Amino acid sequence: MAIDVHTHVVPADFPAYAGRAGAARWPHMQACDHPGHKTVMIGERPFRTVSDHSWDVARRREDMLAEGVDRQILSPMPELLSYWFDADDALAMAAHVNATIAGMVAADPAHFAGLGMVPLQDPELAARQMQTLRREYGLIGVEVGSNINGKPIGHPDHAPFFAAAVENDLAVFVHALHPVGADRIIGPPLLQALIAFPNENAFAVASMITGGLLERFPDLRIGFSHGGGSFGLVLPRLQSGWETTRAGEPFLPHPPLDYARRMYYDALVYDDLALRYLIDLYGAERLLVGSDYPFLIREKAPGRRIEGLGLAAPEREAILRGNATRYLKL
Repeated sequence: MAIDVHTHVVPADFPAYAGRAGAARWPHMQACDHPGHKTVMIGERPFRTVSDHSWDVARRREDMLAEGVDRQILSPMPELLSYWFDADDALAMAAHVNATIAGMVAADPAHFAGLGMVPLQDPELAARQMQTLRREYGLIGVEVGSNINGKPIGHPDHAPFFAAAVENDLAVFVHALHPVGADRIIGPPLLQALIAFPNENAFAVASMITGGLLERFPDLRIGFSHGGGSFGLVLPRLQSGWETTRAGEPFLPHPPLDYARRMYYDALVYDDLALRYLIDLYGAERLLVGSDYPFLIREKAPGRRIEGLGLAAPEREAILRGNATRYLKL
């Protein structure tokens, strides 16, 4: 039985907009023709049609039992992170989403734990909100986007937020959001998630290393969705560049590989060879089960691929459960 660290929640409904600045992008739910489904509307634009698995604990448990998942870690659908709102509107959205996730966890704490959200467009405000995630909502961490309105997650400006994560003993999970390069993709909107997300994740992982935040916060517990994206192929190049320059003025005090092996990565890469490469690169102790439940590109029965790799029992159990337990302090 696996612990799935990468699953998403969409509330069944949203409160009416009560602010002054951002009504055009405030989400609401609209009924659709499919029973058990609703369409998330961003203003007047359909964003995504979702099923009641997005908010219904009983429906999720049915799938978990069928697919060998013992526990899901719930996090907001990334488009709800609301960095493009003003701070007051973002706080209102965070309160609603965090309460929704907390309610789902409270309904079945044996099978669910939750990651919340904070208004990271204001790092100081986000830092002050961190203690409420655990104290008021009982959440064990926070999901953040790979960039905050174009600023990479590893930018030094976000240091107050990361300091608060360490101080409040909360895990951080990074998900691709509004990826760079999306304008270069030819084809339907789904291709943004399939092509641009991996590269966006690579920028996010690299920023945590080159921005100095891992050096500044050695006790930070941070993980990345989708295997860290294409960073697994960037890392050898980064490592080679560091080796070449370290005799003079290296751009990092320690090898990039050392920093990369201090972070966590979910195993949602859809391919056995790719997963074996990540195990060799980062170590089996840094990989986590992730599915992207309940969305279209999710991997069903996400532990099955790990079980089929022929790993030694300690490595297999670490990826299925042990690493998530350590990363999230379950």
